[in-house]
Amino acid sequence: MTFKLALMNIKKRAMDYIVLLMGLVIAVATFYVFQTLSLNKGFLEEMIPSLAMIGMIFQLGAVLLGMITIVYLFYANSFLLAMRQKEYGMYLMLGAKKNKIRQMMTIELFSLGSLSVLLGIIGGMLFGQVATGSLMSKMGLTSNSYQAFSPLAILVTVIFFAILFLLAAIFNGMKFTRTPLLVLLKENEVGERSQKKPHFTFFLTLFSLVLLGIGYYSLWHLETIGFKGLVIALFTITFGTFFFFKALLPFVVNRLKNQKSFSNKNLRMFTLSQLSFKASALSRVLGMVAMLFALSLGAISVGNGFNSYKEALLKQFPYDVLLHNPKAESLKEVDKLTIKQQQIYQMKQVDNQKYFVESELQESPIMIQEGFGFEGKLKPYDKLKAGDHFSFEEDSQLNFQIMMAFQRLENPYVSYQENPHYFIVDQATFDQIDAKKQEIYTYQLENFTESIDTLEKIDQIENGQVADPGTIGSKVSSYLMIDQFVSGFVFMGMLLGIAFLAMLASCLMFKVLSGAYQDVARYKMLHKIGVQKKDLTRSIAQEIFVIFLVPGILGTIHVLFGLKMFELLIPEPYAYIMIPFAVFAILYLAYYFVTVVLYRKIVLPK
Repeated sequence: MTFKLALMNIKKRAMDYIVLLMGLVIAVATFYVFQTLSLNKGFLEEMIPSLAMIGMIFQLGAVLLGMITIVYLFYANSFLLAMRQKEYGMYLMLGAKKNKIRQMMTIELFSLGSLSVLLGIIGGMLFGQVATGSLMSKMGLTSNSYQAFSPLAILVTVIFFAILFLLAAIFNGMKFTRTPLLVLLKENEVGERSQKKPHFTFFLTLFSLVLLGIGYYSLWHLETIGFKGLVIALFTITFGTFFFFKALLPFVVNRLKNQKSFSNKNLRMFTLSQLSFKASALSRVLGMVAMLFALSLGAISVGNGFNSYKEALLKQFPYDVLLHNPKAESLKEVDKLTIKQQQIYQMKQVDNQKYFVESELQESPIMIQEGFGFEGKLKPYDKLKAGDHFSFEEDSQLNFQIMMAFQRLENPYVSYQENPHYFIVDQATFDQIDAKKQEIYTYQLENFTESIDTLEKIDQIENGQVADPGTIGSKVSSYLMIDQFVSGFVFMGMLLGIAFLAMLASCLMFKVLSGAYQDVARYKMLHKIGVQKKDLTRSIAQEIFVIFLVPGILGTIHVLFGLKMFELLIPEPYAYIMIPFAVFAILYLAYYFVTVVLYRKIVLPK
């Protein structure tokens, strides 16, 4: 009987459970895809080592997703419990035992959980097959070893979510047991008490702004503050966000209500009263949603921002093609390229001593890097003269820059020679050196990325085998290796961003819809006194728009400051934010419109 009643309750509240189910299915599917990518040993062993590193990254992504899923489930579960508590109170009044109601709650939760895990794993299999195929295509790799059906990944996913739902069921039972009957029946009908003390509101708002300022400062100066700056930012921004909404949202709503010139137009007073009635609980939810918003948008933006790695790499190589005594087949491939500039250097080698001609280095100077890391720029250095000698034994910045410039002229297809010495001599001295003359061909192309296929063929010819990214040091090989690494981050960022977006939007939808059933009587009353349906519709859209807009603004500010810390990892973290911001805004608005439609169906008279 208990089982049948639980299933009837799920059917009766199908719309509410669908919202929770949607977020959970996406979370389960994403978690499962991450597990298949990180636990599929045959797939990883077939790929190059860099992809194995991406496997560990996916496992870290799964851990992060799991942590956020825990928070999401407990929030969403608390909303469902709040919506059902009056119904549970009625069961108690009719003589039902508390342990029977707890059993019914557990059956409902595990029924929903089992369905979400089943659909999530099936969806993860289908999506994983398509997504990894797209990922491999993006990386320029082929593999038939990826198995969308992974028993180990299924086991890990089932165990994780089973524990999660078990904890949620225990939490539900404890909360229900400790809640008095009168509270179960009447709590949802009691308005949220707003803060009446303006001094407290002022100081709490000021305190929240100070916390946010400290967090933003720590992120902006993370390079000098170090790891402790990240810890400081984590705590100050999180608490600052919750305090900000707790202090400011009720205060602003009440101030707007008191501005008669604003609030007396149309149904603004009703809309503001609705927000004021829910302000305290809304502040807690909006704080969490703002953090989830920042995580979601940040994951997509950071993942996409790793594309700047490739651009930074291109700038670190002064020569698009570098060949030592090139084979005839390689020169035939070079003829297919659109060359912007080329130069041939003569070089002779005796043990670890390498000799270059002064006139050639003055006519086509070597490129030294001014600055370090991603900000370093290559510039020609034309001050080399006959008699100069360079090695790593001399300790000076200029000597190091020149040594690295000569290193960029080394043969990318042979092993690196330790402790090289470079000598600059005139042509006469060069001719007298008893060693075989070598020729170094350098080329700069009109468009490097459009020449990838031809450059790969040159690598294969010069390397004497099928060239794999990471096994040789040419520019195209390094570019392809970084491209594979970046593709994994972009892929993971998109998956995490979409999963977080589904969770945060579901939390907002839950909060809005959980109060919708208490709002039905108010909307019926307005309808009976003659308020037109279009005015009610507009009021609903405005109220929900505020609830979606406020955390969106603060979450976006979090992301803009948070991206600054990724300058340690990404050359230009702000260079690729327009597309993810636009896509995210479209998806976020889609959730807003869905929420408005669902709310209207509940509260508006038929």
